[in-house]
Amino acid sequence: MRMHRVYARISAALVLMVACGDSSGPAVERNDPGTGTGTLSVTADIDGQDVPGGIVTDMDVQVRNAQGQPVSGATVTISNGALGTTTLFENGQGTGDYTASVNGFGAGDYRLDVVAGADRVENVVVGGIGIHTIQSPTTATVVPASQPLTVTWTRPAEAFRADVDSREYEAQDILDTGSHIIPAVDVRVRTDERIRVRRDNRVTIAGGLSGSRLQLQLRRTVEPIVVQ
Repeated sequence: MRMHRVYARISAALVLMVACGDSSGPAVERNDPGTGTGTLSVTADIDGQDVPGGIVTDMDVQVRNAQGQPVSGATVTISNGALGTTTLFENGQGTGDYTASVNGFGAGDYRLDVVAGADRVENVVVGGIGIHTIQSPTTATVVPASQPLTVTWTRPAEAFRADVDSREYEAQDILDTGSHIIPAVDVRVRTDERIRVRRDNRVTIAGGLSGSRLQLQLRRTVEPIVVQ
């Protein structure tokens, strides 16, 4: 069965224009590209996802030099007001890939620091998106098949973008408005439907080589949902 996908690319400028009155404002307004020596390529991901009993946040940072070679032995830390400072450890000597996992998800901003001898990327901040909740549908909801399904979620701070998906449908790079409608054609009879909402923010790292960035994402899930 082919999944129907919807793509709606947006720019940071557009996000700033549609704050929609959230008291905390768009998360991108708290981004800080940081500083650095311009000698490291840094690709960093902070991914929170719900698991039975709570939320787990995985942190992954790839560090490369100007030749694209792994930078081993770096000191890599990610700091958050709620989670404290987490030191990431190299995932195998010589890989230049640094990882860590923590229980929970800090609602505030996250700061990244990478130091490898004289080379460094420091004080890079990605604005926190908060911990959202899927308001509808809820677990064990029974919804009618072949009818549009409205998914709603909270927005503690407006994210750069959002993704919404079910087992039959996927909408990527949409505005974080707190609501999205799954078309009737993708609401099909099944007893194990699942709704996921991902929200993220990202910042381009000023003190790194071209393409360096830090991304923050949180995924929340509601299941099962009965479609009949």
